[in-house]
Amino acid sequence: MRFTKLVTVALATAALAASGATADPGHGKGKPTCKPAPVMLAGTLASEPATGDISLELTVKHANRLGRMYAKAGNPVTVALDAKTRYRKDGGDSTLDALAQNDRALVLAKVCRSDVKAAKASSSALPVPTAHLVLDKGQKPAESS
Repeated sequence: MRFTKLVTVALATAALAASGATADPGHGKGKPTCKPAPVMLAGTLASEPATGDISLELTVKHANRLGRMYAKAGNPVTVALDAKTRYRKDGGDSTLDALAQNDRALVLAKVCRSDVKAAKASSSALPVPTAHLVLDKGQKPAESS
């Protein structure tokens, strides 16, 4: 009788320990792995991107605080593109192949804050920002005299 109680208590303890080990502390949401930081870059396209390119190069003339770090690191700045990147030109939707070299562009991108902090701490290269919007303003109008 005593042995049966001991086995029952041992099995119950093992079941509780196993359920606690597999429990999700985030209630199914999980912790985010990246807190995004906004990067705004304005300048001219350094090269003409083609369909299927995964990045573009931008000669930066204006930027937000985080963007200035990229401009100081070296011009032109490489910006990654993905399937979610949107392109706008002449007030409407556009495509990557409609962008041309020397067009004025505004790029809104995001980068992980923790990656930037780690790069600054170790004095290594900054992570490549991923663009979510590329706004093409066309070439600078010719000055009339």
